[in-house]
Amino acid sequence: MLAIMSPRSNIEPISKKLTIVVGLTVVGFMAFGLAVSFYRNILFEETLAELGKGNDLIAAEIDALYRDLEYVRSDLFKDRFAKQNLGKINPGEQLLIITKPPPILQDSPLSDPKLEERREAAYIELLRQMPVLEHWKLYLFHRDRIPKIKEAL
Repeated sequence: MLAIMSPRSNIEPISKKLTIVVGLTVVGFMAFGLAVSFYRNILFEETLAELGKGNDLIAAEIDALYRDLEYVRSDLFKDRFAKQNLGKINPGEQLLIITKPPPILQDSPLSDPKLEERREAAYIELLRQMPVLEHWKLYLFHRDRIPKIKEAL
């Protein structure tokens, strides 16, 4: 038997293919839209979290400023301000003014030979307690600090 092909039989496969392609394209656009929407939600949540942190910092600053305002309004601040800026003192208080430190005498205990021995012993003890790696770092990179460390002890 001869199969007679009708013009409609050639159109059906093309229309089926076209329908599948259009359907897949629509599904692809929908998936892309979903991905973009999901990404925007994530960005929005991150922005919201950052704004929340900023709000917390601002609230902490406001609290600190309120505490400062309470201090400025307190009697303690007024008393301190009067003493420092106006030279006022309360009854029963005494004022002590130190002009310059006393001079160091040549025969003071600071020039004691035993003090030098104690300093040297303290320096050696410090070196004993330091890890070897710190010794090398000090020796290789910070040689200028070695005399300062000796003087400090």
